[in-house]
Amino acid sequence: MVFPVIHSTLDPAALTEEIARRYDFAPPVKCQLISRANNDFYLVQTRAQRFALRVTKANFRTRAEYEFEAEYVAHLYEEGCRVPAPVRANDGSLLFEIEAPEGVRSLSLMHWLEGTPFTHQLTAADAHDMGAALAQLHLVGTTFSAPAQRVISTPKSLEQRIPDLLEMLDGQPEDQDFYQRAMHHVNDAYGRIGDDKLPRGPVHGDYQFANVLRLDSGEIGMLDFDTCGVGYLVEDILTFVWRSDMEIRDDTVNGAFISGYESLRPLSSEERDALPLFRFARDLVMSSSYAILINRVGPVSGFDGDFSPMTELARRHAADVGFK
Repeated sequence: MVFPVIHSTLDPAALTEEIARRYDFAPPVKCQLISRANNDFYLVQTRAQRFALRVTKANFRTRAEYEFEAEYVAHLYEEGCRVPAPVRANDGSLLFEIEAPEGVRSLSLMHWLEGTPFTHQLTAADAHDMGAALAQLHLVGTTFSAPAQRVISTPKSLEQRIPDLLEMLDGQPEDQDFYQRAMHHVNDAYGRIGDDKLPRGPVHGDYQFANVLRLDSGEIGMLDFDTCGVGYLVEDILTFVWRSDMEIRDDTVNGAFISGYESLRPLSSEERDALPLFRFARDLVMSSSYAILINRVGPVSGFDGDFSPMTELARRHAADVGFK
């Protein structure tokens, strides 16, 4: 019997052959693993260009959902956003699949963005530019349409993931009770939101500083659309704010980010009123997301294995939405 595998590492030599077969690149072509995490990334080098090859984890999304992402990023690129545009294969497709030991994995080849990733040392001026770039992404997204929608539903995500969080917190009944009640509070609040008041559209889904670059050109580049989909536009802002709250801890950075965003797309009063709810909801989403990934990728960047900072952040924001 072959022992079960959660997350395998694909052979770079085999991937090199696959890339050479599917794409019209003059030899030599070289493929090298550069990042192994929730999704794996390989550097693909030809004689003249560099590309990033993303290999998704198995049994996580449908092919239609990955196709939505690829088409969305291609649309953003065509409309002037600085994103890693997917490369079409010889057959015109934006992605392909392979059978790995743990199941089917989706692969997509993307243009390489030359730049420097932001860290928790980013300045308020950087945050302002990043906010403006997110607003541009949202505005450009209004003209995007796809055959199949990929909808972001925070209540659905919490219902699916909270059980893993509760299991991880076995032996901590107070924290278990807090998260379980918090999920119901947030889901009830989402149920009272009127779609006519809060605009929805294609969003990045995880627009935090580690997924943004200062390109060599000086522009803002945006990476990692793995959690993109159709959701509340203002909810996307809180993906930046959550990571900032966790690692930067400087309200001037959050203020500069929102100011930069509003320089292109001012928030309505209803969107401003919803910010505390979405901030608290992001706490719950990230805590429960960590719980489902810990046995797949281990401790993630910015989190050393002590879960208490996440719970403390969630408890701090609970009062802002009337939850105790």
